[in-house]
Amino acid sequence: MPGEMQITAIRPTQRDVNRATVRVGSPGRAGKVVATLNQSAVQALGLKVGMPWDEALAERVAEAKTSDKAFRDASNRLARRAMSRGMLDEKLRGLGHDEAVRAEALERLEKLGLLDDEGFGRALIREATRSRPAGPRLLRQKLFQKRLNAKLIDRLIAEHEAAQQARDDPDAEAVEFAVKRAATLRRFDAATRRRRLYGQLARRGFNSDTIERAMNAALREVDDGSDA
Repeated sequence: MPGEMQITAIRPTQRDVNRATVRVGSPGRAGKVVATLNQSAVQALGLKVGMPWDEALAERVAEAKTSDKAFRDASNRLARRAMSRGMLDEKLRGLGHDEAVRAEALERLEKLGLLDDEGFGRALIREATRSRPAGPRLLRQKLFQKRLNAKLIDRLIAEHEAAQQARDDPDAEAVEFAVKRAATLRRFDAATRRRRLYGQLARRGFNSDTIERAMNAALREVDDGSDA
């Protein structure tokens, strides 16, 4: 690279004063834009107008540009909807960012409090149980699908189950669900009612003991009032 090349201008962008364009060219000329970086990256690199532009500096700026692009790609996707670290990492990988660059961007977002797997997981559990009950198996499946790590999933499920057990009736959600479903199964014989209700409860992720208790409570009145 010619020795006379230097940084000719560092100017805030019109759209965002926290970002700046870096121009490089011969002394006395406007030069061309080689990068648009966050102002913090400009400061970290120690970039100044008049600084000689050599291969080493060009490489450092290129690395900063790549990191900046990954961070912006990640931030833009988080602005659209909440994601787990695993989900966002998958998105960045699909955009062609390498592993080290992805990790740097994700760690930066976590430090800023914009990426929080624990909070994200708790929100998922609240959403999954808001209108319909959900057992631990279903919750585990939903959390796994959102790319949360296994240890965190175990902890969040245990936390949720402990809260359920602390209630006066830990089976209340399953029983309430079973009662509503059982009322729609009156036209079937007893065996069919039990089979269908069991399947519905199982699909909501309840364990076999909870299912049995809920079915017994829900079907007692239905069975007694039927001819089956």
